[in-house]
Amino acid sequence: MDDPQHDSDLALLAAWRSGDAAAGNQLCLRFQPKLRRFFGSKAPPPEVDELVQQTWLALAQAATRGSEAPVRTCFRGYLFGIARHVVLAYYRKHSRRDDFDPEVESIETLMPSLSRQLSLQRRVKQLELALQSLPLELQLLAEARYVEELSGRELAEIFGIPEATVRTRLFRARRLIDEALERLELRG
Repeated sequence: MDDPQHDSDLALLAAWRSGDAAAGNQLCLRFQPKLRRFFGSKAPPPEVDELVQQTWLALAQAATRGSEAPVRTCFRGYLFGIARHVVLAYYRKHSRRDDFDPEVESIETLMPSLSRQLSLQRRVKQLELALQSLPLELQLLAEARYVEELSGRELAEIFGIPEATVRTRLFRARRLIDEALERLELRG
C-alpha cells in the first residue's frame, strides 16, 4: 500500500538536498516534535534541543557524503536511525564507564537524577492525559492491552468483537495517543 505521507517525506528530502530550504524547513516542522519526544525520554531536558539539532546536522552531512540509498525505502526510519546513533554517541561520551554497552546499560543507571525523575513523571502524566483523550471504549481497550497486558484473544472475548477488530482498534488508539502526545508537547 502506498503511503502519501511517506512519498511526501521523500519528496521533501530530495528537494532539500537539491537546495530547497523551504522543503528542509517543512521536514523539520513535520518531524521536530517527534524527535523532541524521542530524545525527551532518553536525555536530560536541557540536552534535548542539542540532540535534535545534531540529528538534523547528521542528516545534512549524510547527504553531502552521498549516503542517499538507505532513504529510498523509509525516511522516518532513516531519520530515527540517525537519532539512535546520536543518542548512543551522547551516552558513550557522557558515560562514567569506559565499557559503555547500550545492550546492558539503562538510562536510569546512566543518568539517575532529580531532573530525569521529574521528566519521567511529566511523560507519565502526558501519557495519562493522552489516554484520557481517547473515546472511553478505546481507552479501556488500550489500557487492557498495554497496562494489563491482555492478549488479543482475551480482549476479543472481553469486548465481544473479533480479534481482527481488536487489532484495528488498537492501531487507531495508538495513532490517537501519538497525536494527543504531539499536541501536549507543542503546548508544553
